[in-house]
Amino acid sequence: MTQDNKPSIREVLTNAAFMVLFAAQFTENIGRAISGLAIEFLIFELTESPLLMGILAIIWLLPFVILAPIAGALADRYDQRKLMLYSNIVSAFASIGFVIIYLFNEQLTQIQYAVGQPILNYLNVAGQPVPNYLHVLWPLFVLCFINSSSAAFFFPSRNAYTRLIVKKKNLLVANSVGSSVFQVATIIGFVLAGLLAANSYLLSFIVNSSTFAVSGILIGVIFFIGKKPPGIEREKSKSIKQELQRFGEDIAVGYRTIRKHPKISYMLVVFSFVTFSFGAISVLFIVILQGEMGLGQTWYGILQALMGASGIITAIILMRIGRIKRKILLLNITFSAITVSMYIFAVVRDLYVMAIIMFSYGIMSVCINVPSTTLIQESVPYELQGRVFGTQQLLQNFAQLIGMGIVALIAEYVLPMYVLLGSSGILTISIIIGLIYSRKKGLMGSDYPEEIPSKKFLKEKTESAL
Repeated sequence: MTQDNKPSIREVLTNAAFMVLFAAQFTENIGRAISGLAIEFLIFELTESPLLMGILAIIWLLPFVILAPIAGALADRYDQRKLMLYSNIVSAFASIGFVIIYLFNEQLTQIQYAVGQPILNYLNVAGQPVPNYLHVLWPLFVLCFINSSSAAFFFPSRNAYTRLIVKKKNLLVANSVGSSVFQVATIIGFVLAGLLAANSYLLSFIVNSSTFAVSGILIGVIFFIGKKPPGIEREKSKSIKQELQRFGEDIAVGYRTIRKHPKISYMLVVFSFVTFSFGAISVLFIVILQGEMGLGQTWYGILQALMGASGIITAIILMRIGRIKRKILLLNITFSAITVSMYIFAVVRDLYVMAIIMFSYGIMSVCINVPSTTLIQESVPYELQGRVFGTQQLLQNFAQLIGMGIVALIAEYVLPMYVLLGSSGILTISIIIGLIYSRKKGLMGSDYPEEIPSKKFLKEKTESAL
């Protein structure tokens, strides 16, 4: 590898557009962490229902399944900076909605279950009205859906724009920086979230809405200092039907592009099985933490901070490495480690063991997200990346959505331990099949075959040395 092709941390850190973009992402991630924790604990406190926690998790993910292909196609068609800005504005309005709902929380809980029914039907033994949380829950669910919908448009645009403003040789470094930014935001966000939620959910929602205002300003700065995406000449559609057909064609391009790259195809399939199995943890984590272990918001924040801290350390290590030549090998090792950790998570309810598991999840999260994103950015042409990232979101989040849906349906009747053991068993089978397949197809080899000396070259070099 020549000096010109050597990854440079300095080039990434002095790339103004890239650093402003991830400063915006950093601020937004803090806000999402704060609001996400506040909503989860608020709903569980009101209802103590694992089913509703599952429904909430599904609502968070559903927009990524429904909108991801469209978002990816739009990211390849239009200026990604504008898509990120519009996404941020929508999230800001949704965040203000959380504030309004919480301000009128008491009034909303006093709305009768059915119009015209005597209020005496809804009094408890002390003669006090039984709170009706329906009119608090459905507005929160709607706002969560809107918030996630905006995020579904943000992420493909961000990933595609990163490829435009960062040199190919620096992509792993850039993604490691981005991952470390996310992990720092996780630490700050969840620690703040735990402290704020323990004192005031209202304050949590106010801080959340302010982070989107700051993030929006930073994205606006990119319009002045960032590279403008190249314009794409497209024939204007003559009808809505023709426009929908073109969207369908764009989405199909994402699938076809993935199929042309065996490593990307394999990564997405196995990753989808991992997210399917992890759906159990997404639904049951709060239930286990608060319901079985008796831990509140503060401990939730501490455990998430541990995960973020290990993620930062891992991202810095990857940043120093600069380039990973065998990404599928690293992914397979990480997938195997996740499988083992899920079995432990299923049966152990010790705080210290839980802390170790969360610390390891931070490491594994970075070891999956950074190489997988880099593999796509290095392998796929820039003009197709939005559609490929959109397809990636669709496959992984659809798998997790199905997993969470199944868990939500059975969580009211089956102990969390047995649900998690079942998910771990499914993941074990998937990983074993994946390891056998990837070895048979040679997918764990170098991602840069052009840099591997040919047998002829090695023979000539040996003969000249003799």
